[in-house]
Amino acid sequence: MNNRLGSWFGQGRTALLVVGWIVLVAVGAGLVWFGFTEPEEDRRPAITGPSDVLPLTPLTAGTVPPTAPLLISPSPTALLLPTDTPEPTPIPATATPVTPIVVAGDSGVNVRGGPGTNYTILGYLQPGGQAQVTGRYGDWWQIQHDGGTGWVFGGIVTAFNTENVPQVEPPPAPTPAPTPVPPTATPAPTDIPTPANVRGLMPNDYTVEGAPGPFAVNQDIWFNMDITNTSNETVAYTALGTWVEETGQFQQSWTYSSFTPGQHFTWRDHINIPAPGTYNLWMMVCFHDGTCARLKGPIVVTVQ
Repeated sequence: MNNRLGSWFGQGRTALLVVGWIVLVAVGAGLVWFGFTEPEEDRRPAITGPSDVLPLTPLTAGTVPPTAPLLISPSPTALLLPTDTPEPTPIPATATPVTPIVVAGDSGVNVRGGPGTNYTILGYLQPGGQAQVTGRYGDWWQIQHDGGTGWVFGGIVTAFNTENVPQVEPPPAPTPAPTPVPPTATPAPTDIPTPANVRGLMPNDYTVEGAPGPFAVNQDIWFNMDITNTSNETVAYTALGTWVEETGQFQQSWTYSSFTPGQHFTWRDHINIPAPGTYNLWMMVCFHDGTCARLKGPIVVTVQ
């Protein structure tokens, strides 16, 4: 009986050992099979960030390091802040240029071909009349006149906005006409009645400003003429102005013009005497027939 039990027990241990080995072999084979059949991505640990990277393991000689995935950290995106919209720079308004002009006085003004009374009279600017200024030379203004240019004397006009008017070169001076010389030292023709009324022309007044002076050599000596045509006819003349008795110098303020019937005429002009001395000034008129008449005077002036 005991022999039989011992034999059975021995056989049982042997069977358990065999069964255990079979189980171990089966489990090992299953593990091996599972390792070969699992997908690659399932066998790699997921990397979600730098903190998931496994630390490097020191390698021994002859060991090939495994290939590690390349981690690329995204570059930080710059935060674009809103910028202030620049305000437009105000553009200053362009100033409208002011036109320089002259306005004639109460007696009007002659428009001449150049800056001097020796130039031809081109026309006449009525009292209060305006003209645009284009240049200046000395005391004279160059103006626009009849599609061209003319000149007026600054002493008998009022100028406006002429601060930037440029200096210009005047036209060449005309060749002076021969000065009419009376036949005698006292050139009163025989047709001068008393009081002076020549062909209907009545001299109302003749004055020299600042007389008797003294005046400087070549200084502007201003004179004023006041005449009325008392006739019923037009009186034509070749020259009207101031005549210097001692030298025969004739400042022709008006040339080749006429007085209409009943016309009242006033005029202001100047004369320049080139040498010192004492002189008698007359208001004189000359006609187309060659005769000249002293209408009023003399006024004595001294030049030093």
